Amino acid sequence: RTHVRLVLKPRARPLHEFRTRKELVKALRDIVLIQKRVVEEHQVLHRDCSLNNSMIEDTKDGSRGALIDWEFAARITSDNMYSAGGTSTKELKLATDHSTPEKMPKIKHTYHDDLESMFYVFAWICIMFKGP
Repeated sequence: RTHVRLVLKPRARPLHEFRTRKELVKALRDIVLIQKRVVEEHQVLHRDCSLNNSMIEDTKDGSRGALIDWEFAARITSDNMYSAGGTSTKELKLATDHSTPEKMPKIKHTYHDDLESMFYVFAWICIMFKGP
């Protein structure tokens, strides 16, 4: 029997821990560009853009914005309708029972919703944090 420990160093810091206003704006721009790229090149929506999922990654050349937690991401569909959330405990139980799970409610979501979420992240930071 082998006991293994894995120690991870944080790779990024929360967006609200920006060091300068320029760094904040650059990180927000980077995140919007990430959203644009995954929509245009991969036809994927993030669907969970929030303050907690918006990060600043420090690099040897400075810093850049990063978008984490892609578990709610979905391929873009022709009707823009997606399940309202992730897998619930009830769905997992039904899946193991081989029963038919209830249909998850569907919601309309487009890339505009992801961009709007980033606007609210920016507004929240402007209201709640004094900054550097």
